[in-house]
Amino acid sequence: MTLCAESYLGEVDGPDGVKLEEQILVTETGYRQLGSFPFEENLLA
Repeated sequence: MTLCAESYLGEVDGPDGVKLEEQILVTETGYRQLGSFPFEENLLA
């Protein structure tokens, strides 16, 4: 099964925000993150 986990980060009713998405493959033996591009740490603060 493949899942997309999405998070929206921004001030409630604010003008700006960002949506972050991770794709995850889930199998009988565990899970694996499919994306390999890292988030910009300085933009997450």
